[in-house]
Amino acid sequence: MQTVPGDLDGDLLVSAEEVKIADENFVQGKITGQDLKDIKHIHEAYPRTVKDTRGRAVTIHGPIKTVVCTVSHHLETLRTLKVPQSVVIGGPENIDIYSIFPEFKTLPTVGNFYEPDVEKIIELRPDMVLVHPGSGTGTFGAYIGPLLEKLEGAGITVACFACSRPECYAEEVQKLGILFERENESDEFMLFYNDVLDSIQEKIRHLPDSDKPLVYSENRPYRASYNDVPPIESAGGRSIFAGKGEVEEVNPEDVVAANPDVIIRILGDEDYDRRTASDTGKLEDVRREIMNRAELQNTTAVREDRVFLIASPLWTYMPFSGCRHFIGVAYLAKWLHPDLFSDLDPQALHQRYLKDFQGLDYDLKQRGILVYPEM
Repeated sequence: MQTVPGDLDGDLLVSAEEVKIADENFVQGKITGQDLKDIKHIHEAYPRTVKDTRGRAVTIHGPIKTVVCTVSHHLETLRTLKVPQSVVIGGPENIDIYSIFPEFKTLPTVGNFYEPDVEKIIELRPDMVLVHPGSGTGTFGAYIGPLLEKLEGAGITVACFACSRPECYAEEVQKLGILFERENESDEFMLFYNDVLDSIQEKIRHLPDSDKPLVYSENRPYRASYNDVPPIESAGGRSIFAGKGEVEEVNPEDVVAANPDVIIRILGDEDYDRRTASDTGKLEDVRREIMNRAELQNTTAVREDRVFLIASPLWTYMPFSGCRHFIGVAYLAKWLHPDLFSDLDPQALHQRYLKDFQGLDYDLKQRGILVYPEM
C-alpha cells in the first residue's frame, strides 16, 4: 500500500494542517529535521500529474526514490536528466552488453520490454516502472494491456514512455523532468536538442523538393523500415519509401527504378560505441558490398560515391538504438547537403551530448565508430 510521509488521513496528500502537526511533532522530538523538510516539500510540490504517451494520467504523491526501466532508452533519458544512479533499481535484459552504460552492468534485469518479468518487478517494489507504450497490434503492442493490469494491480505506479520516437521525445523528456523533479535539467537539454534540430530546419525549410536528395535506406540488404522516413525528411532528404506505409522486404528493381541520389545503411548488429575509431574494416566491407551490387551500378548514389553507413545508436530502432536520433539527423544533413551545412560539426555536437548529458568521458576521435565514411 502506498504511503506518503506526513499524510495522516490516508488521502496521499499533505495538507496545511498536517504540516502544522508535523511542526509540532518536530518540536516534541517525534520526527527529525529531515523528516519535517521532506513533509513540507511534499506539501509544496505534490501531487504531480502528467499524461504519458498512451494518454494515461500518471500521478505521483511524493518524490520517486526507486524506478525500474524496461528499455535502455529510459536509462539514457534519465541519465540526461541527471537522475541519480541509485534511483534505478532494475533494467532491461542484456543491458550489460551496452558499453555506454558501465554503471548499470550489475543492475537486476526484468526481461525485455514486450515480455517483462512481472514477478521480478513486483519483487523489487519500485515507486515507478517505466514501460514502452507499445506499437501496433502484434507482439510489440499486445503485451501492454495485461502488463499494466498486473503492475497496477500490485499497487505499482506505471508510466508509458518510449524515449525512442522523435515525434514525441521532447514531450517525454519534459514530462519525465516533471515526474523526477528535474525540470531544470530537462530545460537545459531541450535547449540543446531543439537548437540542433531547429538550426537544420531553418536551412532546409524553404528548399524545393528538387533540391532534396532522394534516399534509399536499408538495415540489411534490401530490408528497410518506414521508421527511416522521419529522420531522412528532417535532414532535408526524400525517402523512396515516403507515403508507402510499413516496409520490410524491398524489391531491388524498385530501388533501381527510384534511382536514389544517396544510399544509407543502418547498422545494428553490434555495439559500435565500443569500437576504436580506427577499426573500420567491417564497415568498409559492408559499404563495398553495397557499392559492388551489380543492379546498383547505374544509380546516382553509387556513381557519385554517396553511400553512407550509420550505426543504430544514432537511429531510432534496432539493437543498440538510443536517444541520439537528433545527432543522427545532423550527420544525415551533412551528408545530404554538404555545401549547405559546411559549418555543421556533427561530431562536436555528439561529443557534447556524451560529455554534458551522458557523463561519458571519452573522445570520439579515438572511440566509437558510428558513421562511415568519416566526415
